[in-house]
Amino acid sequence: MAAPRKQRIETPSPDDRVITLIPTLEELVVWWRDRKVTLAQASDATQETERITFHVERRWIEAIRRQAGLDGLTITQVVNEAFRQHFERP
Repeated sequence: MAAPRKQRIETPSPDDRVITLIPTLEELVVWWRDRKVTLAQASDATQETERITFHVERRWIEAIRRQAGLDGLTITQVVNEAFRQHFERP
């Protein structure tokens, strides 16, 4: 009696792998473009900043700090971008 044949494991082709990454790559491109805009605005020397105190929920403070760390931005940049998105939306 012959030994059973080994099952051939089909691996996806490189083209299939790239196709499955397209949605993720599109998200990455959108994020990168938004980040470039934020950095350009933050480096605009004509925009003066001022220290002020607001009372906000702790979860937002933690979220701002976390986002700044993830994006390599300052807290000021993250807060300004959040304000810009809120006040400039249609």
